[in-house]
Amino acid sequence: MTNQTNQNYTGPDKRATPGLMEWLHRTSFNDLLTSEMHSEDFNGSRAEFIYMRVRLLAFVFAVLALLWIPVDIFTVPEDDLGSILALRLAYSGLFFILGMLTSGAQKLHYSQQRLTAFVLIPCVFYVCSRLVLSGDIGMEGALIGYSFLPYLVVVLLAIFPLTLTEGISYASLVGIIYLGSEIYFDGSLTISSLSKIWLLTLLAGIAVWAQLAQLQMLLRLYREGSRDPLTGLVNRRVLNKWLSLEMTHAREQERPLSILLFDLDFFKRVNDTYGHLTGDKVLQTFSRLLKRDLAHFNLIGRYGGEEFIAVLTDKDESAAMKIAEGIRENCHTIQTRGSEGCLINFTVSIGVTGLRDTDTTETLIHRVDKGLYSAKMKGRDTVALAEEDAVTPPVSIKN
Repeated sequence: MTNQTNQNYTGPDKRATPGLMEWLHRTSFNDLLTSEMHSEDFNGSRAEFIYMRVRLLAFVFAVLALLWIPVDIFTVPEDDLGSILALRLAYSGLFFILGMLTSGAQKLHYSQQRLTAFVLIPCVFYVCSRLVLSGDIGMEGALIGYSFLPYLVVVLLAIFPLTLTEGISYASLVGIIYLGSEIYFDGSLTISSLSKIWLLTLLAGIAVWAQLAQLQMLLRLYREGSRDPLTGLVNRRVLNKWLSLEMTHAREQERPLSILLFDLDFFKRVNDTYGHLTGDKVLQTFSRLLKRDLAHFNLIGRYGGEEFIAVLTDKDESAAMKIAEGIRENCHTIQTRGSEGCLINFTVSIGVTGLRDTDTTETLIHRVDKGLYSAKMKGRDTVALAEEDAVTPPVSIKN
């Protein structure tokens, strides 16, 4: 299959005794390596998941940094106290700013940038505090809560569902900063420094394993809750959610957006004549056709029964009509083999409409349903553009 939406669908999982080999057997390595194979809707959900955790931890760190000020006052030498307090206030302020950022919560690259900031702020604070304290932290530094920061950051990375590439990148960022500071302040790597680096590496390995386990679990739960098990396309709930987001983005960026509503003609006859198993094969065949012909569009879903929806970003109504016509014609070139070996042809009726300034998701879908109704009234196996003054059907016509 060429469409990433299909690549993301793994089907029902076989229940077995959990273990390393079973976990590896169930898991696609490409799913865990990078996010390139993940669908846009899953990336958005994971981005929101990361965003909420970064935001919560940012506020927690900001408050805890301020609560540590009395400890600084009683433990830091007077000559260094002013600089340390200034660093701590800046440290707390940066976390407050990070927690207040709200834009792009469902964009993966924004969440990755926030997580990078979450990692860098304590690492930079750690290095600066060592500079202020002349690079000699020792027991006093441990008591005032500086030397443990790199370890704390690495451990906290375990609560995020990250890919292997992301997890290694963030852990390496902490490791490079820590290693560089050890070499800078000690002049060379001592036995003590090597033992600390070994401990940091061990914690990073555990954190990466936890990240991958979370990501694998999140992928499984998301697919079970958001995918149509028969076709592997997103379900109606996800369609409505992401259609609303795409409408917002289209308006913000002043670009066109169109949707197509498909309905397989006389589908009830297929079920009645050949049986529901053959009907399922027809639905699967048509879904594969959509994935192939709409490979550049991420949002394709099964809306219910034999109805499917595709959201075409950056396409106006004229371009959408051409795409829809191509899909309609391609239905004539494929057949489905029934359960008894017979070959079955099928056709599709398609409604088309574009986004208007005043549209909501409900009005947009309502209007494209008018286009589909018009295509049915014209004899089926046709494409119809929704007219603003079209008559609304009292009941949606399925066949």
